[in-house]
Amino acid sequence: MSGAGPPRGTVAVRVRPVRPSEETEVRVRVLVVAENVSERLRAVSALALHADAVVTEAASGEEARQELLAEHDAYDVVVVDGDLQPRGGFAILYDLRQQATLQELTPLPSLVLISREQDRWLADWAGANDTMLKPVDSFRLSKRVKELVGQTAPPYGGSGGTAQQVAAALGETGDGGR
Repeated sequence: MSGAGPPRGTVAVRVRPVRPSEETEVRVRVLVVAENVSERLRAVSALALHADAVVTEAASGEEARQELLAEHDAYDVVVVDGDLQPRGGFAILYDLRQQATLQELTPLPSLVLISREQDRWLADWAGANDTMLKPVDSFRLSKRVKELVGQTAPPYGGSGGTAQQVAAALGETGDGGR
C-alpha cells in the first residue's frame, strides 16, 4: 500500500512557509491558520506583500498545534480563522495558549478572523489580542499584525483569569457574596 498516505488517525502536516527574498531583513514571523483556502490565501497574500514578513500556512488547528509545539519560538504572531472545524478557531487558540503556559512559554500574540461582530466575546474568552471581520482587508490585516509584534497575550476572558473574575465579582458585593 505504498503511496496511500499516512495511517488512519495521524495527521500529515502540510505547513508551507512563504519567505521574502534573501537580502531582506525579516521582522515579522506569522503563522496563519485557516481551513478555508480562500480565507487562508487572502491572509497569506496580504502579509506576504510586505518584504519583511515570513508567513507560514497551516490548514487546520492540528497542523498549527504541531507546528507551534515544534517551533514555538519561530513565530511572532498567530492569525487564526475563528471558523475552523470541528472545534473552532477560538477553542484551538485557547488550547494553544494553555499548552504554551504548561510548557512555561510565553503565549504568542494572536488575531482572530471572525464572521460576526458577536464573535468578539469568544475571541476575548480565548485570549486573542485582536479580531478582524472577514473578508480580510489586506491593508488592515498587515497593519494590525505588525502592531501585535512584541505584545503579550492578554489574560483569558479579556479581564483576568476565571479565578480573578470570580474574586472581583465577590469583592464588589462587600460581604463576600453573603
